[in-house]
Amino acid sequence: MSGEKATEKLQIGDPRLVVRWTRRYARSRTISFLVQWVVIVFMILVIGLAANLTNTAHRTGSMGLFGLSIGLMALSVLGLAWFSLSHWSGELIWNITQWLYGGEGYAAFAGPSGHKTLPLWLTALGGGLVVYHLVIAMLVSFNYVSLRSMQPFSAAYMAPYLMILIVYQGLGFWAWIWPALYALHAVLLLAGAPIRFPAHFPLLDMIVPVFGYGLVAILAGHAYSRYALWNLKRVTRTVLPEFPTDADGDAETGGGAGDCAHE
Repeated sequence: MSGEKATEKLQIGDPRLVVRWTRRYARSRTISFLVQWVVIVFMILVIGLAANLTNTAHRTGSMGLFGLSIGLMALSVLGLAWFSLSHWSGELIWNITQWLYGGEGYAAFAGPSGHKTLPLWLTALGGGLVVYHLVIAMLVSFNYVSLRSMQPFSAAYMAPYLMILIVYQGLGFWAWIWPALYALHAVLLLAGAPIRFPAHFPLLDMIVPVFGYGLVAILAGHAYSRYALWNLKRVTRTVLPEFPTDADGDAETGGGAGDCAHE
């Protein structure tokens, strides 16, 4: 019985279609993720540049460059931590998101947990993700780990973390694109697939997968939200049809009563 209910095809005019498409629309609003993505990409690029400078300073023995790169990396990590935890950054993301969505209003999906904020343990896992990548960056800086091997190390933590986050927040199918492609990329690299960038651009082997696949997922979610919104408007017009413009006039003059009598 439950199987039949799950696969039941609702007909146009069924009010449950409004609920269905509202939920799908709310779960696929990804503009806020895109705003965060832009800021985090910038900060991670700075961290990657600092790690590369540290590696160069370590090889050349330049203490001045070494101190500069370590300071730049520390400032970048502090900036990323502040952005992740600051109330001001949350307000900024909210305002930009509302401005970009324009007249669509506000919609949110609380997820299976019913909580709008992340629990402490999940926030701690997010902090662990930052620390984990910082440690990898330091290992790369001192040549303990090759920069071209950094992506599989990153995927070992990041892919499971993203999956946990997606399940907890109840995000749409689009969100699974990111961890799935990121983990697949790591497996292909370990298998020796020819998907690396030229040796002159080793940082791209890390930057493009982590943020490229994230952007693909975000854009896929945004495209689906447009489709869900179109369907929501369509079924709403069907379930709640517009009243004729002369309805009020008929009520006032008594015109329409004769029509009803003939029925």
